[in-house]
Amino acid sequence: MKRTIIVALMLVAGCAWAQAPVNDSVPAIGSDGEENVIGGRVLRSNQSHEVNIIGAPVYYNRDGSVRANGVRRGNFKPDQGYQRPRHHYKNTLRNSFSSFFAEVEGMAGDGDMALGFNFTYLPNRWGAYASAMYGIHDNYLSVGPAVRLSDYDSEFDWHLYTGVMFGHRVGGEIGIRVAAPKRYSDFCWTSASIGIAIENGRSFATLGLSLELAAIVALGSFLFY
Repeated sequence: MKRTIIVALMLVAGCAWAQAPVNDSVPAIGSDGEENVIGGRVLRSNQSHEVNIIGAPVYYNRDGSVRANGVRRGNFKPDQGYQRPRHHYKNTLRNSFSSFFAEVEGMAGDGDMALGFNFTYLPNRWGAYASAMYGIHDNYLSVGPAVRLSDYDSEFDWHLYTGVMFGHRVGGEIGIRVAAPKRYSDFCWTSASIGIAIENGRSFATLGLSLELAAIVALGSFLFY
């Protein structure tokens, strides 16, 4: 009987001890804010502070070189974002510059003055131009090829044009144009040209202004005349 009572008391004591709460000596949250699991700190497999480069995008400078993080080259600005490599198939003159150019053109020289319009179509590297001007004594028409001198990453669009001029007699002209890069459409609103022409032994100077610049000059002349 005594032996039965002793075994029962031992069972009751064991059950009471098993139900008592256990105080964990390790806090649930570590000093660095990391969660502790089963008395230990969570171990992370990647403790490196470097950015994972697997699948990361690569950024290029305008000259095609890889741009390092935080490094600026040339005229690069952070807000320009991604720069395509130099030999990317989208890097074309058509995407960087306009194709259609229209200017008010004037000519003055030996014995005559003329005023008219100049139109140029330059879709890529090569194109053509034509101009028609009405003078005091003669009318003039010139046509010929035009070539783009700028590359796709140039800040300005430079052209060289030359052609045959028909007036009182046959002559010729040559000139250079500078235009702003492409903005919204294939038509350029900001350009200017200067050149020389020779016809019937007479020499002339030509000057052209795009429709936008011509309107600004005309308005300024009207206001301050």
